[in-house]
Amino acid sequence: MIREKQRYELKTEALPHQVEAIDYLSKHYEVALFDEQGLGKTKIVIDSLCAAMKSGEVEGVLVVSPMSLLYNWEQEVTKHSFLIPIVLKGTEREKRYKFLTGANFYITNYEAVIAELERIRRFCRSRKVAIVLDESARIKEPATKTAQSLFKLRPYSTKRIIITGTPVANKPVDLWSQFFFLDGGALLGGDFKAFKARFNEKNPDYSEALSELKNTIAEHSIRRLKDDVLELPEKKFVNTYVALRGEQLKLYTQLKEELRIEVQDMDGNAIIDEAENILKKLLRLTQIASNPVLVDKGYREVPAKFAVLEDLLKDLIVKDEKAIVWTSFIENIIILKSRLKQYNPLIIYGDVPMKDRVGAVKAFQESEKNRIMIANPSAAREGLTLTRANNAIYLDRNFNLVDYLQSQDRIHRISQTKECKIFKILAKGTIDEYIDRVIDVKKEIAGYVQGDLGIVSSGSLDFLHNKSELLNILG
Repeated sequence: MIREKQRYELKTEALPHQVEAIDYLSKHYEVALFDEQGLGKTKIVIDSLCAAMKSGEVEGVLVVSPMSLLYNWEQEVTKHSFLIPIVLKGTEREKRYKFLTGANFYITNYEAVIAELERIRRFCRSRKVAIVLDESARIKEPATKTAQSLFKLRPYSTKRIIITGTPVANKPVDLWSQFFFLDGGALLGGDFKAFKARFNEKNPDYSEALSELKNTIAEHSIRRLKDDVLELPEKKFVNTYVALRGEQLKLYTQLKEELRIEVQDMDGNAIIDEAENILKKLLRLTQIASNPVLVDKGYREVPAKFAVLEDLLKDLIVKDEKAIVWTSFIENIIILKSRLKQYNPLIIYGDVPMKDRVGAVKAFQESEKNRIMIANPSAAREGLTLTRANNAIYLDRNFNLVDYLQSQDRIHRISQTKECKIFKILAKGTIDEYIDRVIDVKKEIAGYVQGDLGIVSSGSLDFLHNKSELLNILG
């Protein structure tokens, strides 16, 4: 009865590349939609599932997304269709009631799946449900409770769709868990340890394994790049180098020398094996290069990068342009909000409530008063359209590839009309240059496996377990 009352026609017209993907989704029950960020994957999924619900193939959709995208999904369903979305938030009683409302799209976040597993399982048993994982690389670690919970739901769904523009979030092994959710191991095998061992950089057959994986993924997914299907403005990369001086240089040099001794005593493989321990210490170098206050509360000088950032912003504002300043450190966001108050900056980071984030995005897109946004990539890299800006400025970065790729594409997507500039402010001769190289290598390998590149250089493969470049930076 509910289906007879529904209107399944769409409110918005699909672009040609979206029509192609919608057709692909309609022909497969296990779908990996890996289109690059900014191509409208959400609309593709909504249009496809509208048709599936109209035909009776699907009777309801469970969307699992990052917390930051819950209400984005609600808005997108309403924007593109006449179907009913409902966000599964609230008290226990409210959530129990929401499952009984007769909605079409039930939207929840990854963390909630763990607590709501049994309730969701009962829901999936009661009707033909399609499960959509948005930003599916969130389950790249198969041993996590979230991934395990979704694996348990897999048998109770009639259709499964994973969507992300960065399926290889950091390493090729990130793909295993995502495809295991789709097919229970039919494509990439059911043993993650065996898969991981084959895709270890130390494996002499690593290059051959990458090639095989690339071909396999290409045959069982759909991926298009923006340059192939859209006429977007050019994206230009600008590296701006600064020199550390004074107390900032002194603090950096002291910590660098301590870390060099530790790395010097390791072989290349040990750097990989003990990466987590080393990365924590490299993080402190990154903090000092960005803003020593993050490490030493007694620091009183103006950080070298702050001076360059402020000059850069002056030039952009004079041109009547807007900018997003990206930093990995929340304390930097708070400090910069005060330093740059003349631009009425808007901020987004993990502790900013969802309602305030939505308001910040709206103000940034619509108001001439707010000239810049200062944000943390881990909190604002996904789902946001910030095309009123055509400048993305990285004050600092971590080793996370997906943070970098997705955050820059907040400005370079459908509806952007200006040339986009990606500025990286790098402290010369510091850990910044090593991070830049690591991200480039990760991007090259990810691009190869995803089918974006035809070859990966031997130098990139060797770099992964070679300590020489790290020692050069620490030298």
